[in-house]
Amino acid sequence: MKEKINLIESRLKELILKNSSYHKVLFDAANYSLLSSGKRLRPLLVLATVEAFNKDINLGLDPAISLELIHTYSLIHDDLPCMDDDDFRRGKPSLHKAYPEWLAVLTGDYLLTYAFEIITNTKNLDDAKKVKLIRSLTKYSGGNGLIAGQVVDLSFEGKEIGFEKLKFMHLNKTAALFMAAIEFGCIIAGALDDVTDKFVAFAKNFGLAFQIFDDIADYDNKKSSDITKNKATAPAILGIKKAKKLALDLQKKALDILNSLDLDTAFLKEITAKIL
Repeated sequence: MKEKINLIESRLKELILKNSSYHKVLFDAANYSLLSSGKRLRPLLVLATVEAFNKDINLGLDPAISLELIHTYSLIHDDLPCMDDDDFRRGKPSLHKAYPEWLAVLTGDYLLTYAFEIITNTKNLDDAKKVKLIRSLTKYSGGNGLIAGQVVDLSFEGKEIGFEKLKFMHLNKTAALFMAAIEFGCIIAGALDDVTDKFVAFAKNFGLAFQIFDDIADYDNKKSSDITKNKATAPAILGIKKAKKLALDLQKKALDILNSLDLDTAFLKEITAKIL
């Protein structure tokens, strides 16, 4: 895992270069947000899926980076005063606190658009696969994916929300990019549709479990802004005991799917076990 994270970090630094032009502050801000202490979980899942098919993980490196850019853009915009209004991210001031707010908005816009440019410039992938990657990215990060989850999250802040609506929010705001990551790996490896469907089902369960475990950790530590803002979470709606059981059940379903595949999913299993 450490070896793959180092590979991801090195490529991130290569792709977001220092710039000496009039707008260099844009790239400084991008590096500020990107090169922080993130888990790199989404790009890791891309590489782990490519590896499961015994393919060269370097084929998936740049597409994996594009997902990290999408994730980081979403966090930058999520922290803005007009949204979650969070002053800190990953242990340091949020981008709109370290730089002007207008620059934070534009940096998020830059990362969003640059993600697609990276895919189109990826070497050793044919155009058909690039089109599939772009289609997947738009599906999971667009109006019926990541953005849909954010709309529901902000629309129901401080309001009562049923569990099905909460599940919809988590499925789109959190699980969607995990599903994109796994689908990316399948596209790059040339997986058959039925195998891809199983992998995406794994990612769906993984993503929901990840979010619930994350909410439980915040609930236990009482440190999350979600608690102070009275946001809907699984522990708040179901109670800690039921939320933990649900997260464990989802994690088991994810592992069961991996075990049913006649592929080397050891690294994916390791990542899934560690989301606890």
